[in-house]
Amino acid sequence: MQRIILLLTLALSLGLQAQSQPRYYTDSDVRQRIVNFNVYGQPGTQFRRIGTDLNGVQPEVNDRFLSRLNGETGFSVDFNLRPLYLGVGVGQSWINYGHRLENDDVTDVQARYWAIPMRAGLVTHLSDEVTLEAWPTVTYRRAISFEHSAYPNPIFAPDFWTAGIQVGSTVAITEYLSFVLMGVMDYGFNDLEAGASWREYSELPLFFGVRAGLRVSL
Repeated sequence: MQRIILLLTLALSLGLQAQSQPRYYTDSDVRQRIVNFNVYGQPGTQFRRIGTDLNGVQPEVNDRFLSRLNGETGFSVDFNLRPLYLGVGVGQSWINYGHRLENDDVTDVQARYWAIPMRAGLVTHLSDEVTLEAWPTVTYRRAISFEHSAYPNPIFAPDFWTAGIQVGSTVAITEYLSFVLMGVMDYGFNDLEAGASWREYSELPLFFGVRAGLRVSL
């Protein structure tokens, strides 16, 4: 009986020693994530920047811009081309805003666009579960519908480009699935109301939002 207890004690001691020893891996043993699939939703809002004339003079503004709730949903794929990630996606944007004129009349715009974002990312792994990420982004948007409360047939830009950045992090839920949360800023290069008759200046859209979604990494 004493021999059996001694053998069990020795086996337990060897097992504990083996568990406390660190394990080492070569690069070939470490899983490399090659592609990410992302789904996201992005609530946000919109502001404007008044375009200057050819002499760099900013014109007088005779209205007040009214920010409203905007949104975007979509799907994207990112490829790990070390040290960068490159990605492309497709989604839809809902853009809402208004103007309060000098006579206190309010005009509203409700528009919907296809969105094709293209981005390059720098991803830093803070731990096995958390990453810190920055993604410079260029997005092409194509109009689906454009409604103006004052004009039944408004003149609008059929498409426009934006450039911006997404900064945030991911938190791993499982080995393959992560939760993504990012702040987003996008600057537009076109006046959405191209040829607006009630103002002589151009206004360029500036978008801010928060992007939340899920990522599957393979």
